[in-house]
Amino acid sequence: MAKGTFGEHLKREREMRGVSLEEISAATRIATRFLGALENEQWDRLPGGIFNRGFVRAVAHYLGLDEESLVAEYAEATNDKPNVAVWADTASPAPKRQSGVWVSLLLIVVIGVGGWLGYRYYGALITAWRAPELAAPAAAPPPPPPAPAQATTAETPSPEQTPGAAAAGEALELRIDVGRPTEVTIIADGKTVLNREMRAGERERFPARESFEVRVGNSSAVLLELNGQTVPPLAAPGEPGRVTLTHKDLKRLQSSQN
Repeated sequence: MAKGTFGEHLKREREMRGVSLEEISAATRIATRFLGALENEQWDRLPGGIFNRGFVRAVAHYLGLDEESLVAEYAEATNDKPNVAVWADTASPAPKRQSGVWVSLLLIVVIGVGGWLGYRYYGALITAWRAPELAAPAAAPPPPPPAPAQATTAETPSPEQTPGAAAAGEALELRIDVGRPTEVTIIADGKTVLNREMRAGERERFPARESFEVRVGNSSAVLLELNGQTVPPLAAPGEPGRVTLTHKDLKRLQSSQN
């Protein structure tokens, strides 16, 4: 793609809708200097990595454009390719008479690693979902004997007639994509489900019923999505950040990005 094509396309789509950079910044919480850098293709003024693609995706969503197509245009304009982990077998080929032994050993290693990763992943999910049940208060003591009945014309409402509590909101799901190594702590419904350094290219998903608390060592190294909605940067690029996400934040993100 020729230089200037991506930026001109993005600026033309914005101006056709009569939207200013300040309006997009207010809705997406992306600084106007970053939005201007995208339109002017000043890549050196952007944080870089997956954070840039997050900016492009958020702007496309706000303008009603196809997110994947615009991200693909950006990648072509910048030659920005996602980091993909590559497993390479660098060992020299074994003699044919030993090939069966090596294949068996490789299968055992793969099955063992896969089982360990699955145990960690699904164990974290089960712990996160059971946390509210384990934290439930003990049953209240039985009530005292009822007082002698008195004549009354009022009818005591049955449990079926008593208004119930409001229905619980939809479940929350947090997705995190990591562009460069950084320390990450995620607490779901008061239960720590992740507390370690994540590597570049890693991607994780976590469920919760009520809330997430997220702490990162480098705010420009991660991209967060809450139920598919892009979460604005937690802090300035390169600085640590912290945020608490609830159903109210999800509703606000849906309102600002629709």
